[in-house]
Amino acid sequence: MGYFSASPAGRPFRLFGGRHLAALAGTSLCIAGTIALGRRQDEAGRRRTKAVVIAALWGQELAYHAWKARHGQWNMQEMLPLHLCSVLVWAGGTNFLRPTQLGDDLTWYWGLTGAPQALLTPDLADFGDRHFRFHQFFISHGFLLTVPLWQVFVEGRRPTPAGGVRAFAMLLAQAGLAHVVNRRIGSNYLFVTRKPDTTSILDKLPPWPGYIPYLVAMAGVLFAAEYAPFAVADALRDRRPRRRA
Repeated sequence: MGYFSASPAGRPFRLFGGRHLAALAGTSLCIAGTIALGRRQDEAGRRRTKAVVIAALWGQELAYHAWKARHGQWNMQEMLPLHLCSVLVWAGGTNFLRPTQLGDDLTWYWGLTGAPQALLTPDLADFGDRHFRFHQFFISHGFLLTVPLWQVFVEGRRPTPAGGVRAFAMLLAQAGLAHVVNRRIGSNYLFVTRKPDTTSILDKLPPWPGYIPYLVAMAGVLFAAEYAPFAVADALRDRRPRRRA
């Protein structure tokens, strides 16, 4: 069984095992390094770095679909762009190319809600660190965090509270669409139709549909927390004494 085989190769993935923790550390360092590089670059350098990020983000997603198709495992129940992170692969890269306020809001609120959870509880089955799927997963979600952090800490753009409300409404609409699709084709996009098969925070919540209100509340709390640093920064700035002319 090789690196690109249809079956797991090497040791199986273990949640919060040594290789999982190493992947989390490596992903975090790569994100921090990319942001630090961007802050030191001039405009031309930043454009080149952004082009690399977009190419890697979209390239790994296409490679994942190609790997699935190569082994006859591509199917509509798993591969449609309806999961939050799947949407952000294309929306985040597009906003990196042509930024808009709505794009900034979506990549910030959706990205910081979905990508960390995915990294902490990866849906990897038994694919360990000697397999393509393991590396593709962490590369994908690492870039999904890089995009909004770059927009804020390198380019100085920021989400808005009104944008948070729009992003929340769009998240509910996306969940509704996913549930309709799930019921029609037997999928489980956004995990709104049943709990995921792998270990997740949903294991601690009531059975479907009892966990849905919890997810909605958790999303609202997370969105508020993701805007809180900007609100605090604004409050501290307003409290600074103004110099007299």
